[in-house]
Amino acid sequence: MSLDINSLRQMIAQDAAAVSQLKQLLVDERSLLEQRKLNELQQIVDQKIVLVDQLNTNSKQRQQILNTLGLPTNAHGWDLFLQRNAATLPLRDDWKLVVSEFEDCQKMNDINGKLVGRTQQTVNHLLGLLRGKGTAPSLYNAQGAKTQFSSSYTVAKA
Repeated sequence: MSLDINSLRQMIAQDAAAVSQLKQLLVDERSLLEQRKLNELQQIVDQKIVLVDQLNTNSKQRQQILNTLGLPTNAHGWDLFLQRNAATLPLRDDWKLVVSEFEDCQKMNDINGKLVGRTQQTVNHLLGLLRGKGTAPSLYNAQGAKTQFSSSYTVAKA
């Protein structure tokens, strides 16, 4: 199979640009989450979706190349592919940088996910207080399903 080195170089450059933009969006997202500016998050989420779709499209192209060559369709297979040919070997360092930056994005996304989870807990707690329900422990029934022990408190009487 004849491969166009320029298209491979372009694909890796596209991935590098997408990951760089994604990383900046994750920084911006974290800042908005910390400041609780939740109304502004939708624009960032929309941009993240576009970038992740682009990365997925390129990933599918890499998988097709690896399938055609009979190599494993994973990161190790792609690394083997880049090492096999003198023309693709220089692309390996650029690819390793993309992978490293993507791993950073995954860590940043995990942190943002924890911030979102904590915000949800806080909002649920505050809503519970407004509804007159105190914080109650979670209990498990005989089937192992989580249930909420509920008790009500009156915040004010008319």
